[in-house]
Amino acid sequence: MAGGKNKGRGKSSSVTPKKSNKTMAVGSKAAKDGQSSSSISYLVPILVVIGAILYKSQYGSSDEIAQSLNTTDPTAGHRKMKVPVGWQDGFYTIEDVVTVPSTHATLYPNGGNGPGETITIESDKDFLDLGRVYNDMGQIVQSRTHFKNGASLYLGPTRAGTHFQWPAVALGHRRPVSGVYGGDGKQVELETLTEPTENAASSEPRVFYVHNFLSAAEADEFVKFSTAPENPYKMAPSTGGTHKAWNQGGDGAVLTTRTSENAFDITTKQSFDVKKRAFRLLRMNGYQENMADGIQILRYKVGQAYVAHHDYFPTHQSKDFNWDPLSGGSNRFATIFLYLSDVSYGGQTVFPNCEKLSAEKSPELVERLGESPSASELKEFVSNAGLMEGSWEDNLIHKCYEKFAVPPRRGDAILFYSQRPDGLLDTNSLHGACPILNGTKWGANLWVWNACRYSQCSEDPMLPSEELTPALKAPFPGGS
Repeated sequence: MAGGKNKGRGKSSSVTPKKSNKTMAVGSKAAKDGQSSSSISYLVPILVVIGAILYKSQYGSSDEIAQSLNTTDPTAGHRKMKVPVGWQDGFYTIEDVVTVPSTHATLYPNGGNGPGETITIESDKDFLDLGRVYNDMGQIVQSRTHFKNGASLYLGPTRAGTHFQWPAVALGHRRPVSGVYGGDGKQVELETLTEPTENAASSEPRVFYVHNFLSAAEADEFVKFSTAPENPYKMAPSTGGTHKAWNQGGDGAVLTTRTSENAFDITTKQSFDVKKRAFRLLRMNGYQENMADGIQILRYKVGQAYVAHHDYFPTHQSKDFNWDPLSGGSNRFATIFLYLSDVSYGGQTVFPNCEKLSAEKSPELVERLGESPSASELKEFVSNAGLMEGSWEDNLIHKCYEKFAVPPRRGDAILFYSQRPDGLLDTNSLHGACPILNGTKWGANLWVWNACRYSQCSEDPMLPSEELTPALKAPFPGGS
């Protein structure tokens, strides 16, 4: 696969703390010898006030913490940052991993693209000056006792409309996602499938396999609701058209390059629960309905497929909305594609701009993702599926076995980003739905935007990122 591992030998730098020009009096001699007990009683309210000030300095706002921790004392890192109101369980580190505050780490940009930089962190103020930083587990690191010396840290988003992106770490790297569980209570796990790099033109897309995202019961319920009479957007031939949504009078033209059927779930409690789960997986704190499309449920029968495409809209899609995240606009940020059934043959999600995974790189992944059939077997599959030789479906199916592709497995999902960490739309996120060669494939699209989606902004549609809530609007101060 194109691109190397994210981690390499880092550059070295030192974060030098500024000299403190502020001191805090924390006590004084209470009284001279012979002072009366009545005089001492006057000190009680003063001591209470001093105690309140000290408490606030340790547990107050980020700015207050930064001021109170303006010290070069390397043992001061035991002080913990206050957990902001509304933070979700699992979003942040909560336990010490060392007793003596750490003093150096390797710092990577958001998403881990590019080489790391070795930094020295001599004080808590130095740590806070980094802004929000994450660990490999996608958790916000709260203090210097929450990581070991030499650990990898990742900068958070620095501009409104950009968000945290999971670092690849290494091909095949698998980690539990703290605070995120499927409908059956199993912890969701994230597995790295590609190796994105800092070069936008040649980088692989950022793709992860998501284990245990749905329970079997949840998968079955989506399938059932897609054809239910009470669903106003029940199963029908898949359509193409404009950026307008299913409930906004969008173009209903049936696509010749998408031969599946689709439905939408925009009303059930389960659909909202699953979308909230998606926000937690993406580490986007504070679910917002206007940042997510309705869940699109898909049915592919034998021979049906969807040509390679992007999930994001072109920046020139329409003049009544800013579609460019680089200039404060909004577009589809990430896709979580849910697999609602198993498929015997075909039905993979293929990324034609990404080279096929080799056994030399990851034999375990190759074995699990499946070996390619022989040329004669593939020809027989195509014939049995009723696909015409030379058709777009025939051309696509060859890509499905020549390029990087992920087979469906019920209850799991894949996560891929349509934007790079800086907000640039990622052309290499091009993907398609491979033709079904046997059986029926059920799946669902869950799209999350980087800000309010088209027609759902309450203020200026040219500046969607300005409407983000404080919990979702970068930049963030250190320790919050």
